[in-house]
Amino acid sequence: MEGLGLRKWPWLLLLLLRVSGFQATGENEEEICLQEGKNLTVTCPYNIMKYASSRKAWQRVRSQSAPETLVRTETRNQYLNRAQVGRYLLEDYPTEAVIRVTVTELQRQDLGLYQCVVLLMDPFILHHRIRLIDCKDLPLLAVGLILNKGLVFSVLFALLCKHRATDKAAS
Repeated sequence: MEGLGLRKWPWLLLLLLRVSGFQATGENEEEICLQEGKNLTVTCPYNIMKYASSRKAWQRVRSQSAPETLVRTETRNQYLNRAQVGRYLLEDYPTEAVIRVTVTELQRQDLGLYQCVVLLMDPFILHHRIRLIDCKDLPLLAVGLILNKGLVFSVLFALLCKHRATDKAAS
């Protein structure tokens, strides 16, 4: 990594994030590698002052039609609102201003785009959308290798520290 200029760091970061199975694809979307048979848990924070008592939902977004609501809360309990439909579990924690969605036993047909929403006249999208992608779409370097994000960021931190030490020694 000697001579690695700071201009190249963003590319290294993107590569490591892609290898980890996590990629920010813009301000409003995050890609997650679908692993068949595993569970997916997504956490969506919200504004406690505006939405604590509102109903929440988990939706699948398709390009040619309105979003499909897969599970939604019906209660407005101040501590926990919970709803389950099939493999979809939605838990709203109003005192923590967060909803947690769990999809159990992921299947290939789950590939696609999803979102957490507050059910208002026009649903309000919370956090960012989640796109479940096929692990085969990862670069060949990453086939069969899904690193956890903690490891990725530890490696990045170590590389950055080494780069700074090299810069100090050179000056």
